[in-house]
Amino acid sequence: MQLISLKKGFKPLTIATGLLVGSPTLMYADLDQFSEITAVIANPKAAKYIQEVDNQETSIFIAKRKFYDHFNSWQNKTMFFSSVKSIVDQDDFKAIVSMGTKVAPFILEELEKGPSNIVWALNMIYRKKITDKPNVTIGEACKLWIKELKNQ
Repeated sequence: MQLISLKKGFKPLTIATGLLVGSPTLMYADLDQFSEITAVIANPKAAKYIQEVDNQETSIFIAKRKFYDHFNSWQNKTMFFSSVKSIVDQDDFKAIVSMGTKVAPFILEELEKGPSNIVWALNMIYRKKITDKPNVTIGEACKLWIKELKNQ
């Protein structure tokens, strides 16, 4: 009795295995029969445009990821520092500054959440201070940078 049910169970498995072993390797063009794609990109301008758009999106994504990796690390490592020199000499802070103006929108996002010492990175990136007043708080400087960057 068990042999009969076991034998019946092997038939579909044997057939499926035979089909898998006997099937050819999939080819790139195998998709054509299931898709609406009918043209190969032969126009160099179109190919260049697609590549540029892909690179822009990828580079923005990568820049944002790098920024937040460095930003979070910098915050964790400097949260108890009281020395401005120690805060801005930290390697993650330097890495953020070295990324240049492309990280300004990400810094702006952080400043809009609330005051942060990351505002000092904008001074270094843009090579200018937002104000010459000596008694400006971090919060006030953040608001001034937000206003400045949003008006650009």
